[in-house]
Amino acid sequence: MKTWKMAVLGVAAIGFSAMSANAGELDILKPRVPADQIAAAKAMKPPFAVTQDMIAKGKDVFNGAGTCYTCHGAAGDGNGPGAAGMDPAPRNFTNSKFEQVRTAGEMFWVVSNGSPLQPAMVGFVTAGQITEKQAWEAVIYERSLGCGGDMSCVEGSADWVSKQPVHEEAAGNLKPEFLNTAAK
Repeated sequence: MKTWKMAVLGVAAIGFSAMSANAGELDILKPRVPADQIAAAKAMKPPFAVTQDMIAKGKDVFNGAGTCYTCHGAAGDGNGPGAAGMDPAPRNFTNSKFEQVRTAGEMFWVVSNGSPLQPAMVGFVTAGQITEKQAWEAVIYERSLGCGGDMSCVEGSADWVSKQPVHEEAAGNLKPEFLNTAAK
């Protein structure tokens, strides 16, 4: 009987693991900010100079009070322990294409208010878990993961993003059902 229970648990764990492995992140071209708020979100900028010190503070928030690592993983690649079974998967901040299509302000909006497309992504500022300053620090750190040291990319202004070569094939690593949703 004990062997049978262990076998069932093992099969369930493998199935859960496989389900998690098949989950993809949502199309990076589909905004997470509501249409009536996106222009204001895109215009937002960090309230401080973007420096290596701010990136380090953001890493502390990401791995500490913000608990971002739980879902996004310590490396920011969307493979944290809390990501198992999530569909869609948490955002992969190491994907440089994401930083090219989303401004820091849009990311700040999601950290503050949550994502309407991913119920597990709650608004950490509105919930009182972190401050607005900590949210900006976390966003700056998250952007640094996919920007390869380019501080203009890390800053993520609407002007910088508008000059990037953005194409749908940037989302090529996503599940088919999450692609081509930008126009919907």
